Amino acid sequence: MKKLIVIGAGGCAKSVVDSIVTQEWDFCGFIDQNREKHTHLGFPVLAHSIEEMPDREEYYYIIAIGNNKVRKHYYDLLKGYGLRLASIVDSTAMISPRASIGEGCFIGKMAIINGCAAVKDNCIINTKALVEHGAFVHQHVNMSTNSTINGDVILYEGCFLGSASVVIGQLSVGQWAVVGAGAIVIHNVEDFTTVAGVPAVKIK
Repeated sequence: MKKLIVIGAGGCAKSVVDSIVTQEWDFCGFIDQNREKHTHLGFPVLAHSIEEMPDREEYYYIIAIGNNKVRKHYYDLLKGYGLRLASIVDSTAMISPRASIGEGCFIGKMAIINGCAAVKDNCIINTKALVEHGAFVHQHVNMSTNSTINGDVILYEGCFLGSASVVIGQLSVGQWAVVGAGAIVIHNVEDFTTVAGVPAVKIK
């Protein structure tokens, strides 16, 4: 069995740990920067940084942190050390055989990734999120619970979709942009902006 460590011992980790397939992974514990935290969900916090982890090359890693910028930081550290990333796919998720998923992704309960869609490295496709046919999700994206991107949508690096938001087909959401919970996106979203509402409008 492959030995697995989860980076981040907070709320996101609860979903990730639930989805770990025990037949494939030997889940060993967490790395978390909170030095007062020694256990989480009944598993040990093994170290408070990647640098402190003994024999770190022996493990695979998944980053269970919802904040995209923090998750990217840990991703860059892991890649810099030449360490291996694991993608965790919940057993209830539905993924087309014609879809592709990169390294270090978490695909949550009842999430759907349809035909010819691509999800790149270090993304979170959370509970009941839908990635429709031909959509392209760049690195470090977080699609929150029950969010939907329709056919041929492009999500650029680091963008965040709030719970129950919808991006209609053939649109794009720019780099590090934020789509508010429940928003309906009917126009392209610019880089580094926040949109919200029905229909979604720029608020920041």
